[in-house]
Amino acid sequence: MVNLFLFTGEEFSRRTKIETLLDQLIPAHLRPTNLSRIFADDLNWQSVLTQASTPSLMGGAQVFWILQADRIKKNDYAAFETYASKPCGESYFIFEADELSNSHPLVKLADQFGKHVHLEAGGSDGLNAIRNKLKRSGKTFTPEAWQIFEERLGASLRLMDMVLDQLILYCEGSTINEEAVNGLCHEFLKYEPFDLTEALAKKNITEALKIFHFFYEVNGDMTSMVGLIHWQLKRIWQAKRMLEHGTRPNEISRALKIPPFRLSSFLAQARRFDLEAVEKLLKRLWQIDWNSKKGSGDETVAMEVFFAEVA
Repeated sequence: MVNLFLFTGEEFSRRTKIETLLDQLIPAHLRPTNLSRIFADDLNWQSVLTQASTPSLMGGAQVFWILQADRIKKNDYAAFETYASKPCGESYFIFEADELSNSHPLVKLADQFGKHVHLEAGGSDGLNAIRNKLKRSGKTFTPEAWQIFEERLGASLRLMDMVLDQLILYCEGSTINEEAVNGLCHEFLKYEPFDLTEALAKKNITEALKIFHFFYEVNGDMTSMVGLIHWQLKRIWQAKRMLEHGTRPNEISRALKIPPFRLSSFLAQARRFDLEAVEKLLKRLWQIDWNSKKGSGDETVAMEVFFAEVA
């Protein structure tokens, strides 16, 4: 197996790929000690490469997962290039970014010494992961139910995955029909991710907390909750960047898979957010997610503090 992996493109799909890879590289009980998840802004090459060159005290492979790799300065790869040419056999690097050009030094390093996996937005990887989960559960959708499932959830892979868990859990029998999907949406999904970020845009923290606790009670998993909020904030961040570059609304709709009926209100919501503030919220969410996976602190309190910081 190669020691260097670069994942770019659609977030849900690449996270699915990374989690699968991590399962191959590190046993679950070694993740707290042998997995280092590092934001690009906090990356210290000397420290990381020294650690990568030293066998883990706990034994087994160690993995360095670098997030937001697009933020690493392009002229900062000299030391890593030297390491990548002769890597330590038990150390692996996973880099993750939304988009990188083919001329980017990290892409070139991945092509030369490792593997670059790019997941297209709207591609089949994320949906295949959801369909595979459905297959493993032993259940199937009727064609009509699947169509409603996609339309009702706005083609959000995050939300589709979350609701699928509920359908698998609560639907009796092996076939999930149109009535079951409509019933679950009516009973469990009186809110949408849009409603949560709308409350944040209006700085209505009471409403935001109410919606957050609703989704958390439905899903019961903080990692999925953080991912759901991150997904919607990331779309807002992308929309703001696109608007700054003069991208037309219909192009934003296609790129971010915003349904036409929602486009006007979504863009109005995006305009109410400050770009720098969204970036800080995204980084804070990643920290909460990481602390949650390490079992560090009370995750529910951390999220409540997160919402309070918006005010």
